[in-house]
Order: sequence, then structure tokens, then C-alpha cells
Amino acid sequence: LTTFLQNGTVPDALLFTGIEGVGKQSAAVTFAMACNCTGDHSENKSEWRDNRVADGRSTTNQARITNPCGTCKPCRKIESENHPDIIRIQPTGPFIKIDQIRSLLRTLAMKPYEAITRVTIISEAQAMNPEAGNALLKVLEEPPERTLLILTAIQISDLLPTIVSRCQLIRFNPISLKSIAGFLVEKKGIAPDDAMILATLANGSLSKA
Repeated sequence: LTTFLQNGTVPDALLFTGIEGVGKQSAAVTFAMACNCTGDHSENKSEWRDNRVADGRSTTNQARITNPCGTCKPCRKIESENHPDIIRIQPTGPFIKIDQIRSLLRTLAMKPYEAITRVTIISEAQAMNPEAGNALLKVLEEPPERTLLILTAIQISDLLPTIVSRCQLIRFNPISLKSIAGFLVEKKGIAPDDAMILATLANGSLSKA
């Protein structure tokens, strides 16, 4: 993900896969912040090259930020879920329904309000019913300018192959035993021996731990 930002080659759509609790959602939000951060990062900028694509569009010659500051206005808005151009979609009940995707398509047909890059995060994308999945294909086939879609799912086999083929796949591995145990000790004040037992039971999932 950092390489995409450094090289100015962020895809139109990303698909994060991995078990529950490995940071897919957190990574999506942090990446949205990085795409829109306006903070001063004098040591954390790389030039965003003018990358022209087949249809003649080109990116802006703007400094690329690879690690969001967390304190500028866009970062704070995104983190507090108050940014108008960061759209979050998740299941209502067991499914993501076609009406949710149709509403998204209407929103994406308009220009972003204020974002450098508008980001749509579709959580648990495997919950899309077939109608919703087919509707989403329209925007994946013709992505709007300055718009990034991030889908999260447990595994690609739960999604339509045509959706998977249009996304850049990023696999999230289970979190290491040592990292989970360390988190439980440092952040939750759990005794080291107990933390190791809990980390073992968590099977690589921080939320489960």
C-alpha cells in the first residue's frame, strides 16, 4: 500500500482479504487518510509522478503522503467518520442489498465535495447478494475520477469472480502470537503468561483476543 502511494499508482479498486480481526477495516481507514492528508510531512513526502493512463487522464503533480498525520482537518474528519467523501457501506442484516449499491452509484456519479480522493469502503463485501454484486460491477468497470473503492472480505471465493478480477488483491495474514500477546500486555494490562494463552486461543485475530 505504501508503494502505491509512493509511486502514484493507487488502483481504482482494492480488495482486502483475511480472517476477522486482522486490521482490514483499520487499514482501509488509514489508507483513506493517507490519500487525503494535507498535514506537513517534510520527511514523509515523495513526488507523485504525472502518470498518464490509456484514456488520457493524468494525476496531479502533488506530493504523496505515505503516512497520514492524523491531525489535519481531513484526517480528523475521516477518523471520526464525519468526512462527506468517505463512504462506508456495510451489511444491513445478513446482506448488503442492491438499494445500498444503487444509492452508492448515484453518489459516485457526482463529483467529490472536498476530498483529494473520494474513498468508498465496502465492509464484508461477501455479504453482497448477487444483484448488489452485479450492480457494483458497473462502477468497477467505469470508475469515476478521484475515486477509490476498498472492499473487505474474508476470502475471495465468497465474491463474484468478475468483482475479484477488477480489484487489486491485498491479503492480510493472521497476526503473530507475539504481536497479539504484546498488545494485550501493553494496552490491556494483562499479565504476560495470561496474554500468551489468550493470544494462542485467538488464532491470529486481534479482535477475538
